[in-house]
Amino acid sequence: MSQNENKNDSEIYIVPTQVDKDGRPIAPTRLTLTQDKRENVILPMPITVIPVVFIPGIMGTNLQSTNGEIIWRPPNLDGAGAVLDAVGQLFAFFFRGPATRQKNLNPLEAKVDDRGSVDAGNAGDTMNDKLARERGWGSLLRSSYQPMMCLLQKDLNDVMLQAKLKPWWEGEGMRAPADYGEQKGDAVLTEAELRHAAHYRYEVWAGGYNWIKSNRDSSQELIDYIDKTVLAHYKKTHQRADKVILVTHSMGGLVARAMTHIHNYPSVLGVIHGVMPATGAPATYHHARCGYDGVSSIILGRNAKEVVPVMCNSPGALELIPSADYKEGKPWLKLGGATNEGAQLPKVDVYEEIYKSREWYGLVPAHNEKLLDPANLAAVKNPGGGISLNYQESVATQFDKRVDKVKKFHEAISKKYPSPAYVHYGADSREHSWETVHWKGPVISEDASQQVDKDDHNGSLRLGSSKAPIALEFGEANQPGDGTVPTVSGEAPGQAGINASFRQGDQGKGAYAGANHKGKAQGYDHQGSCNDPRAQWATLHSIIKIAQEANWHD
Repeated sequence: MSQNENKNDSEIYIVPTQVDKDGRPIAPTRLTLTQDKRENVILPMPITVIPVVFIPGIMGTNLQSTNGEIIWRPPNLDGAGAVLDAVGQLFAFFFRGPATRQKNLNPLEAKVDDRGSVDAGNAGDTMNDKLARERGWGSLLRSSYQPMMCLLQKDLNDVMLQAKLKPWWEGEGMRAPADYGEQKGDAVLTEAELRHAAHYRYEVWAGGYNWIKSNRDSSQELIDYIDKTVLAHYKKTHQRADKVILVTHSMGGLVARAMTHIHNYPSVLGVIHGVMPATGAPATYHHARCGYDGVSSIILGRNAKEVVPVMCNSPGALELIPSADYKEGKPWLKLGGATNEGAQLPKVDVYEEIYKSREWYGLVPAHNEKLLDPANLAAVKNPGGGISLNYQESVATQFDKRVDKVKKFHEAISKKYPSPAYVHYGADSREHSWETVHWKGPVISEDASQQVDKDDHNGSLRLGSSKAPIALEFGEANQPGDGTVPTVSGEAPGQAGINASFRQGDQGKGAYAGANHKGKAQGYDHQGSCNDPRAQWATLHSIIKIAQEANWHD
């Protein structure tokens, strides 16, 4: 006797719904035995939509040149094939010198490249690879972001069935936010909130952007993308979608803040910020003076010679330097001394005292000015055939003007966050980060100008003459955070009146704040945070909270 013949005639069969290759909701029917008398019921998907736009961090968007050549597509590290590809890319980057890096990553010659790899296999029945590509997923670093995007696509569309909460949402989804490190008293999700959220369908889009350009410019381009592509799609297909929810990673948070507070974009329902360097990160100073550490340095730059030509000509990257309100203006750069007895900066104006200073401790000191333009682009009226740099000004003058624009950008978003806004960040003592940076050595006064005798551009510096040298070493990162953004920057939005702030790692409180998905007590690293269950839980919770603001369902 077949399984169908055992079915009770009074039962009903819920026909599963999914989307076809073009994104249209469908409910595939089936043939049954004549003995199967059950009624087949189709539960239609909601026709009102809340698009979720994922905005990645710096270097998380694939870039191409204006003529279509791949110029930035970092390796994925989530499988054997991906690792082999990564090895090949590492080999290629190993032989790229400073001039080549500057030419390739020229902000005037780059645009978003959506031809990268896509994997929507874990996104459930409401997404497929074709749809993911149409929604821009190929523009983002797959291994860092697409697992989170799949999770959001699947779980947000699986809240209720037959007017009952699905098991995950009824259990794990209704835990107290404090269990995951929330500090401001955000309330547990209620069944009423989940029912309201379930009136909408959630569709995840990628919000890639040209991260070399200023976040001010990128935010306007992203607004245009949302208006002309995302929301326009729903208008064209006669589906109601009035506003979007933004989910951001790292520098993507600065883009979102520029959207809402520089451009006053009205179509944002709310924002979730993940591991955002809200007031900047001193790691940026380290990279400009010493290069990156570890294997990533092969791609990102092994020393100042390789980093400065890209970072210091990139307005977006420069906007990650600590702003005037980093640590509420307290000093973060220590000059000499074994601990804290040396001079400390900034005193009054961080932009003049550190970023535009040509002293040995400046972001680009006098002896490093030559690193700003190894490709000699400033001497060419139309580098690469594109928009002209100001070839009549020195590279140092151009750099200083760039810093002036960074200052204006910082001031425009200082202590300003979207409403509503939810934040999660790493606060772990084992994910060593630079809250302060320190040139260790003899006690030095910043008032006394020092000649640089030798700089290896990897953190070893010698001042004075060879007969009476002063040797300095750049101190290691040893403060809590996520390995890139220090806790003091990640927690800043929580002190500015946002809706919720999740402090995650061994510095956070809560049953699940300090352990990973395997129950091991550890924090999460900056780039991998989106794949951590703590960050994922906080994001799902926050989206449901923000969805309460939506009012366009039937």
